[in-house]
Amino acid sequence: MAPPQVFHAPLETPIGRLWVALSPIGLVSVTRGESPDADATAPRALDPEAAAPALAELAEYFAGRRRTFSLELDLRAAGPFDAAVWAAARQIPYGETVSYGELAAMGGYPRAARAAGNAMARCPFSPVVPCHRVIHADGSIGGWGVDTWVKRWLLDHERGAGIG
Repeated sequence: MAPPQVFHAPLETPIGRLWVALSPIGLVSVTRGESPDADATAPRALDPEAAAPALAELAEYFAGRRRTFSLELDLRAAGPFDAAVWAAARQIPYGETVSYGELAAMGGYPRAARAAGNAMARCPFSPVVPCHRVIHADGSIGGWGVDTWVKRWLLDHERGAGIG
């Protein structure tokens, strides 16, 4: 059985070009770079129309007009732990932060702070899943698998965005 078609399209943002990939199930990934993720396992087709709802929500977020995302996630490649932690991260309020230990507990795994950190580093959905809102228990920002400046920019954006 062939994997489902995945559509992707680029979006220029203050943190660089994002490539949004969607399947009929939901969001597959949001990656940052000049070209879409070359390691994709499903065939991809450039289709801005198919990706339009996701592109619109992300554009609204970067313009300071959106605090939450309504996009469904395609979690077929995720294990149960990752899916639980990513779902918990979507509950972190806009502009606020939690520690990796707090996130693990929110996801139902109170003793799995390090594993929650690893799940955030693997998460392909940022900023739809707000990985940037998860920090170290000592208040330091951490890296979360991307350039630290991106995490800092997203946090500063949320704390300073004038959303009414």
